[in-house]
Amino acid sequence: MRIKMSAVATATAIVLGAFSSAASADLLITEYIEGSSNNKAIEISNLGSSAIDLDANVYKLTLFGNGADASAPGNTETLTGTLQPGKSLVFHNSGAADVFKVGNASTVTFFNGDDALVLTKDDAVIDRFGKRGEDPGSAWTDPNDANFSTANKTLRRKASVTSGDTVAEADFPGAVNQWVVFDTDTSDGLGCSGESACGSEATPGLLLLTEYIEGSSNNKAIEISNVGGTAIDLDANVYKLTLFGNGSTDPGNTETLTGTLAPGKSLVFHNSGAADAFKIGNASTVTFFNGDDALVLTKDDVVIDRFGKRGEDPGSAWTDPNDANFSSANKTLRRKASVTAGDTVAEADFPGANNQWAVFDVDTADGLGCAGENTCDGSVTPPVPEPETGPCTGCETLTPVADPKTFNAEIYYSDVLSGNFSSAEELKNALSAIIAKDHKYLTYKQVWSTLTYADQDPANDKNVIEIYTGSSISKYDNLGSGSGVGKWNREHVWAKSHGFPSESQWGYTDAHHLRPSDPGINSARSNNDFGACKDTGEEVLFNGVGTGNYLDKTTDCWEPRDEVKGDVARMLMYMDTRYQGTDTATTQMPDLVAVDRLTTADEDSAPLIGTLCTLYAWNQLDAIDTFEQNRNNQVYKYQGNRNPFIDRPELVKEVYGAVCGDDPNPVLEVEGDIVTPDSVTEGAAYTIDASAIKAGEGVVLTYKWEQIVGEEKTVVGSEAILSLTAPMVKADETLNFTLTISDGSLETIKDVSLSVMNVPLTLNVEFAGTTKVTEGDKTTITATVTDAPEGTQYSWKQVSGDTAVFTAAGLTLDVTSPSVNIDQVLVFELTATVDEESFSKSVSIEVINTEDTGWTKPEGAGSLGGFMTLLLPLMWLRRRQG
Repeated sequence: MRIKMSAVATATAIVLGAFSSAASADLLITEYIEGSSNNKAIEISNLGSSAIDLDANVYKLTLFGNGADASAPGNTETLTGTLQPGKSLVFHNSGAADVFKVGNASTVTFFNGDDALVLTKDDAVIDRFGKRGEDPGSAWTDPNDANFSTANKTLRRKASVTSGDTVAEADFPGAVNQWVVFDTDTSDGLGCSGESACGSEATPGLLLLTEYIEGSSNNKAIEISNVGGTAIDLDANVYKLTLFGNGSTDPGNTETLTGTLAPGKSLVFHNSGAADAFKIGNASTVTFFNGDDALVLTKDDVVIDRFGKRGEDPGSAWTDPNDANFSSANKTLRRKASVTAGDTVAEADFPGANNQWAVFDVDTADGLGCAGENTCDGSVTPPVPEPETGPCTGCETLTPVADPKTFNAEIYYSDVLSGNFSSAEELKNALSAIIAKDHKYLTYKQVWSTLTYADQDPANDKNVIEIYTGSSISKYDNLGSGSGVGKWNREHVWAKSHGFPSESQWGYTDAHHLRPSDPGINSARSNNDFGACKDTGEEVLFNGVGTGNYLDKTTDCWEPRDEVKGDVARMLMYMDTRYQGTDTATTQMPDLVAVDRLTTADEDSAPLIGTLCTLYAWNQLDAIDTFEQNRNNQVYKYQGNRNPFIDRPELVKEVYGAVCGDDPNPVLEVEGDIVTPDSVTEGAAYTIDASAIKAGEGVVLTYKWEQIVGEEKTVVGSEAILSLTAPMVKADETLNFTLTISDGSLETIKDVSLSVMNVPLTLNVEFAGTTKVTEGDKTTITATVTDAPEGTQYSWKQVSGDTAVFTAAGLTLDVTSPSVNIDQVLVFELTATVDEESFSKSVSIEVINTEDTGWTKPEGAGSLGGFMTLLLPLMWLRRRQG
């Protein structure tokens, strides 16, 4: 978990995410495992015919958690070494079971079913798993394959897939699902590509009818299973299940099978009018059968299995003379596990001499969805759990909604443990989403029962412990009505008047902050804030004895006994985090805020409570003990969510430390400014001066200057004053630096920017040659350029005048002047180019018109006066006569 991500890293991630290029046809994600607990792994394979040098390019596998887009990459694994053809790399979770520990442990496996993985080559996507930028909830699923899920499954890439899925933001798994599904915690394919287990040749897929239910009323269903060792692509051929009713040979209702059926998986079709226990899979009219109707399974119209005898009406049912219990009416029949081939003669006697079906009582439904003769969980009959009874007066029986024994904090909090957060508030919001996800609303009556488990006396399971007195009292002495003497009631540690006075609001019945309490002590506490008031308040007595709790009536401050100060702090931090005002429509709760002060009488109904930093200190003073841990487990068992500050104590500092002067990411406090010029001319020397920055008297500082170019940082200095020469630039450019200042234990980072001004290219150009010629004559112009930079390129072009014939080579221009009607000027331009900068200068050539034979310039034409002035242009626009 990281709270801070630099602006440079963020910007870089955004830029990189925008790039794309052609995918590698060789390197693919070939297996994904999201199993129980930490059983997580990801496999990458070389499916090409030649080795891949992973060091020749930058290959990365990056985790994008909870809908994060390209700008927010999470844990990343850079691939190195050489990967031979047909070989695989595997990354596993360090906490996984041993069978999953193939390859290397990596934090890139800190995923759940709603996180995306993107494989890149030089930052271009070459393959992906999941949809980057989308949070699907708990998992991506496939509407065409009910078995497909990215949670609690092992998925292997189909052998037919040979190129990567390069659009990371496209829908997943898409219209053509590329993945074969295996049961949760399947690990025998890790380390090799393909759909089969490693080191074995899987048997081909085999499609059989494996269960038939003809029960009372509409309780009818039929199951088809893949009992082979490889997946079956049902779309590659035409697979149909057809009903033949009452001895007919004409097909009736038909179901066409689609999608991919993984080994050991089943398709179920049920009658839409069946009881809920039978509604596995999809409703279908192919189940409109009675005991005397046949079902035939075909592949491309060839029979591959059947139930019943097509073309025969047996009366009410087919029976077996060798088994009086067998009947195709009012029974559940399951295909025996020993059957490994279909019954392909649809007109043969049924069930035949060798009956392939095990018989179960009418309306037995617990085997639907899995092949085999047993129930789907392997038991004979799933046991019905005995309800737990609450051992207190008027307590309601509760049914657990979560199992503390299987709780795994690494998984539960994975979204924050592997996340990047720009602030403590952002982290707090992420925590809120986690603890809100499976929160089950308890009624206020159900809270009684929950507290009998959560606050049970470890030394006496018939009693609970009161929060403020520490006394052990019988669970049955809960105060339903009447006098509170010798009873216990439910204390709202976050006073309910501070934001949630109604029982319909979730905070009112949130057991994480409700504790057994003596009614008299509860009344004394009232709705006062928590604070350090031992020195100003009076000790609260219980049965004439001091309790260690103090009340200051002047400031309305309550200080609990030392033994529960940490408990109180973590309960209030839970409430402050759980109720962020983000799910108000559901919880009817405002945003609860723990403030670092005592609230006023005018704020009694406001969703505020104090005093935050006192609570922070209490959290450090009173550490978490086994009683509090057990309490968290018991509330989780019945309410479904947890207090993160008990499970992960370090989160208290991450969320509240900075506010309370205990910053989890402390920085060096400094004074003074960095002196930098507003701008500098390219090629000029400059300095950036940080010598005025101080961190206190006598504190010796060290400096590290880094220049940022793109996503790279280069160290350019280690003194207070940075002296550099501005680079030559083609246009005005900004240089970016970071200065890390350290006192040896803490550090702070300053950003510095400097503008480098481009100086336009200027050259001294002189022209030599005849610049006045008669029409039709030739002339040569030679340019001389003083101090031209090495590598300067030259080009000529005519920019005005009648088009002339010219050639140019370097600084030399040869021109043949055109014929002209009147004297005119031709203008040519020489352009010098250096490193994409250019400088141009022009030269003019005057072309003199030659007069026609016998033509004389009129008198007075030069005066340009009078009537001749008007005629002169017409006279000069004559054409020569041949």
